[in-house]
Amino acid sequence: MSGQCPADPGRCRDTERENEMTTAMTNEQTEAAAAIPVLRGQIDAIDEAIVRLVAERAKLSTRIQTARMNAGGTRVELGRERVILQTYRSALGPQGPALADAVLQVCRGAR
Repeated sequence: MSGQCPADPGRCRDTERENEMTTAMTNEQTEAAAAIPVLRGQIDAIDEAIVRLVAERAKLSTRIQTARMNAGGTRVELGRERVILQTYRSALGPQGPALADAVLQVCRGAR
């Protein structure tokens, strides 16, 4: 405290420690704030990859649907979709099937 301590030197040390802790917290907060744009950039890159992969999956799904219908089958195979839902549940937990359903809806195309 720049040469000015209260009458109680113990209180002066406490105040200095508090100032050091405040400075340390401020540095941690600054570092955390600086990390946010970097982390968001990583998420954006992952989202771009997901979009690209879902679009690729949709093209493959369309080819399979066409082949199945040309062979006299149905456009959608519900047993296969159940397997996909279970795969997502096993990998991602209770929210997995919601994501799987969204992907399946995109990949089914127009009925």
